[in-house]
Amino acid sequence: MTLSLVIATYNGARFLREQLDSIYQQTRLPDEVVVCDDGSTDGTVAILEEYKQRYGLIYAVNKQSLGVNGNFFKAMALCTGDVISICDQDDIWFPNKLEVLCAHMATMDMRKPCVVSSLRQDINAGGEVFSVVHAPYTEGWAATLLTYSRNQGCTMLFNRALLDILLPTIYQVENSLTALYYDEWIAYAGVLLGEKHNLPDVLMNYRHHDKNTVDGAIRYGHLTFRQKVHYLPTFYGFIPDERFVPLEIVYRTYQSSITDLEVLDCLDKICRCNTMVNPFRKLGVILTIRCLPWHKKIIIAVKSTLSITLKAIFE
Repeated sequence: MTLSLVIATYNGARFLREQLDSIYQQTRLPDEVVVCDDGSTDGTVAILEEYKQRYGLIYAVNKQSLGVNGNFFKAMALCTGDVISICDQDDIWFPNKLEVLCAHMATMDMRKPCVVSSLRQDINAGGEVFSVVHAPYTEGWAATLLTYSRNQGCTMLFNRALLDILLPTIYQVENSLTALYYDEWIAYAGVLLGEKHNLPDVLMNYRHHDKNTVDGAIRYGHLTFRQKVHYLPTFYGFIPDERFVPLEIVYRTYQSSITDLEVLDCLDKICRCNTMVNPFRKLGVILTIRCLPWHKKIIIAVKSTLSITLKAIFE
């Protein structure tokens, strides 16, 4: 089983060396490291050239900016491995990360799309740990579609069978690179068309800083209380509102290939929610989803009602 590791870089010189060093100190080394740079203007490309000379790292510099999604998918298209690991430019991996993920992937049916993810601990710009994510082992579609915290790209390993489905289809979908993130494509398509396993192992340091693509603006944006309320998840314990649209896009793309009636019931109801304005009506539809156990429905109802009420007050 050959392993490709892909990185999308852009002005990442500040932390890139730490990340690359943690990759080349893995107990299971990748067979290739493929990097696409989106036109960095700092010292990123010079660092990539250095690691090319030292370790054989492969990199390409985009002539025109592709954005984070396009940059990652370009890197994936260039890799040759049987399995693909995604890597950010600013984290630090534990030495056994790839070994653990690859060992578990080897137990899965590689003839169909497969994804395996792990957990992380959060560090600040100085490398200090400020939180650790804990979650049990889970697998199956409900664990991925009904929550999203286990779908972070840098924690995932997926196989060629999934990539061969993704690459030809994503560019045929309108707004495919702006309406959802690359890791949502991977996680949702993987679980709908194959299987996704979520490990309980904490295998990396995820760095938070002012230049993070996703959470930097929110975490370090000095938001008012009113603005923080705006970013509260609408449906606690379920997919927050902003994830309904990306999930529907992936579902509609591969709907004809899904045969599980319970999955179809769940996703059809999520699509109905996308047409509703009233959040309480949405919550009512969510609570009719058959796969949700009653204790989960009670938690979702109570916490979501509080969140919806807060948003109504402050917005």
